[in-house]
Amino acid sequence: MFRKWKFIFLMILSLILLMGCGRSLEDRATGGIEAAREAFFANDKKPTEQTDGIRYYKPAGFAVTEDSDAQNIVFTKGTDTYILFINPNEEKDSKLFYDLLKAEQSNEIMEESTFEEAGNFGFAAIVKSGKDDFELIASVGGAKMTTVAKKRNMETDLGKMMEIVRSVEQD
Repeated sequence: MFRKWKFIFLMILSLILLMGCGRSLEDRATGGIEAAREAFFANDKKPTEQTDGIRYYKPAGFAVTEDSDAQNIVFTKGTDTYILFINPNEEKDSKLFYDLLKAEQSNEIMEESTFEEAGNFGFAAIVKSGKDDFELIASVGGAKMTTVAKKRNMETDLGKMMEIVRSVEQD
C-alpha cells in the first residue's frame, strides 16, 4: 500500500514539474520575433517559384493554392494557411503595412520588432486574435504574410514567413 501511494505521489510531482518547465507564451513570442530577425538579416533565400510575375521562395512542405494571384498568394502547410499580400506600388523600404498595424486600435499586439538593412524595411509582429490563437505577421516593404497560429508554432512560422517575404521580387 505504501509503495502505491509513493508511486502516485512521484507521478503527480513529475507532472507538476513537467508542466512548470514548458516555455511561457512570452518566451515563445520573443523566440518567434528573434527567428524573424535572423531570417531578415540572413536574406539567404532566393526565389524558387513564380505566380503572375511575382517571384518568391517556397519552403519545403509548403504548397501554393490554385486560387492565388499576383496580389494574394495563398500557401498551405498541412492544415495551416498562410496568405502573402503583395502591394506592387510599394518599394522595399515602405512602412505602409507597419503603419497600418500600428494605426489599428483594436489590435492587441503582444510583441513586435522592426528591421532595416540596405534600403529594406521589415517587421514581425504577434497579435492576439482569440483565446489561444495569434495572428503572426512578417513583412518587408510591399510584401506581407499572415497566418493564424497556436503559440507552439510561433518560432518556426515567423522564421519561414520572413524568409518568404524577404525573397519576394516583382517585375
